[in-house]
Amino acid sequence: MISRSFLSSIAFRLPFAIAFICVLVFSLATIAVYGLQRARDEMAAYGLQAFSSLAKASLVSRQVSDLVSSAPFLMNATSPYRVSSESRSVVVQVDALLRAMQPENDGAAVRGFASNRIVELLETIRTQTTALAGDAESAQQHKAEAAAALGEIATGSGIADADFRSRLNAIVQSASNSDSLFQLGELRRRYVSETAPRLERASPDIRIAVADLAPYERVFEAQTRYLLEMFAIRAAVSRLHTVSRDLSHATETQSEAVARSLSDDLVSTSDALSRILVIVALASLLVLAMAVVSIRSVMRVSRGIVSLSNGMNALAEGRKDVDAPRYDGTETELVRLLEAFSAFRESVERVTRLRRTAEAAARTIRSTFRSMNEGIALFDPHGRPITMNRRVIELVGWSGSARKLPLRSFVTPLPEIDPALLPAENDTGLLSDRSVLRHRSDAGRVTEVSLSRQPDGGIVLLARDITEMDRQEAEAAKIQRLDGIMRMTHQVSHEVGNMIGIITGSLGLLERETGFNDRQKRHLARIRKAADRGRSLAGSMLSIGSQQPIHPDAVEIGAVLRGMADVLEIAIGEKCRLAFEIADGLPTVLIDTALFEQSILNLCLNAAAAMPAGGTILIRGSRSEAGVSVSVTDNGIGMTPEAVDKAFEPYFTTRDAEGGAGLGLAVVYGFVRQSGGDARISSLSGKGTVVELWFPA
Repeated sequence: MISRSFLSSIAFRLPFAIAFICVLVFSLATIAVYGLQRARDEMAAYGLQAFSSLAKASLVSRQVSDLVSSAPFLMNATSPYRVSSESRSVVVQVDALLRAMQPENDGAAVRGFASNRIVELLETIRTQTTALAGDAESAQQHKAEAAAALGEIATGSGIADADFRSRLNAIVQSASNSDSLFQLGELRRRYVSETAPRLERASPDIRIAVADLAPYERVFEAQTRYLLEMFAIRAAVSRLHTVSRDLSHATETQSEAVARSLSDDLVSTSDALSRILVIVALASLLVLAMAVVSIRSVMRVSRGIVSLSNGMNALAEGRKDVDAPRYDGTETELVRLLEAFSAFRESVERVTRLRRTAEAAARTIRSTFRSMNEGIALFDPHGRPITMNRRVIELVGWSGSARKLPLRSFVTPLPEIDPALLPAENDTGLLSDRSVLRHRSDAGRVTEVSLSRQPDGGIVLLARDITEMDRQEAEAAKIQRLDGIMRMTHQVSHEVGNMIGIITGSLGLLERETGFNDRQKRHLARIRKAADRGRSLAGSMLSIGSQQPIHPDAVEIGAVLRGMADVLEIAIGEKCRLAFEIADGLPTVLIDTALFEQSILNLCLNAAAAMPAGGTILIRGSRSEAGVSVSVTDNGIGMTPEAVDKAFEPYFTTRDAEGGAGLGLAVVYGFVRQSGGDARISSLSGKGTVVELWFPA
């Protein structure tokens, strides 16, 4: 059962009104179109019938008149050829009239005109005319036979008597031109009277043969048949003339019937149009009344909708002093909209706050994405780029034009990545688990690249610069290795020192004894010298092992470096030049001055040895975050990465041919570590070396 609320809703009222109007308009249009179409068809048919009937009646009358006018000519015609030609022309005219009397293309004949009487008369005329043409052709053929016989007579020489032959030729010539059977019979009698005596006589000089008279006989026979055919033709023409008169009278009678039928049809059509006009007028009034009611209802609903939309727009603009719209109608939808307006007004402010929060979060995310130190790039399951920040382009090694590159082309600068792992246009790639790798550029920058598959098959590429972390890891590994070497060196030096102590103690006891000869005293001196050298070596090993005794003082490094200038210039030789870049106001550090000077001297000697052709040694002193930094720089032959990694190890040297012991940098490293600092070497083959020392303030 339909509820009352539905009957009072816009969803029912407005469609109902529109549907009702549409039904009325459609019905009205259907009635009008049907009536007008039918009237138009009838008028067109009547007009067509009228014009067709009049045209056909005119055509029939004209052709009947032609037939009637042709009849006297045919009756007086003497030429069978002319009779045949005129007869066939009449047949063509009759056939045209019969086709005109056939039904139209739609299968219906022209009403009131296709009379059976007219068709019957036309068929009779056609039959008689066709027979007339046949008789004329037969007469023409007989005439031709007579002419052929005359030709044979004219060229023949069967009759020897020229006078007799001339008389016979004159008779048959007159016979061939005769136009009545009476005249032809008279000529036949003369012919018989001329030829009979000749046939009966037995005298050879006047007798003629029957065969010689055959052409003359054919002339009379052909002419006789010709005159008989012409007599039949005249009788047929007479009958045709009578039928033509009947046809003329029938067409006149039929034209009057067609005119009466058309008049009756026009009156009927006029009455039908009048009835359609009355129906259209009544339906128009009904449509107009329904349209007025619908327009008033639509205007009321429209005012309510406009009031509601204005209130909602005011709320959307942020206005809070918006009153609920007023609506006096009973439409269910608008009543419910008014009830929902209050709830909407309460939620607008909350939605506005949420939108502002979301916009702020989106701006923050975009800003973070663009400015983050790590690079990130997203690719779809076919390897096409979705988005990426500038940092990932820099870390991979591209310029800004790489944003549109597919994934396999984008990672080309990273040879560590197998392209088969990554998706392409028609390949999903082999990557399943997260893959992490490191790439070291020619400039020494280390980039960590992470590739992972998203649930939809896309790829997330993360890249970050871990050059410093990689260096720290390498330094930590090197320090751990060096510390192990230093501990081992300290243990070895301690054991060696203990043994040398026993040797030197025992040697002192021996030296107090007397009674040694000179040879024994020389052996004791050699032992003493070897023990002293062993003690010195053990001391050096203690220095390498960061276990040597030091005497730290508060030292201003800049002053110490400047004071070493003369000694260092002498030590590096004439080919090399010494340069200083020492900042003012360096903080003091707690170091052993003597060991510091020895370390700087060792570094300068190594730098001079790396520049056999000469160059500049730059000693730089500056403030650092941890305290003070001192570096020694040369532009010599440099070191390989493998040599840099092992440079601080004891007994490692790149100058075996020059007799290097490999303890200089190890002693420097041990002194710096024992002083609480750190040391680092930066070098490239052919580009020089930088040794940097840090000391805490």
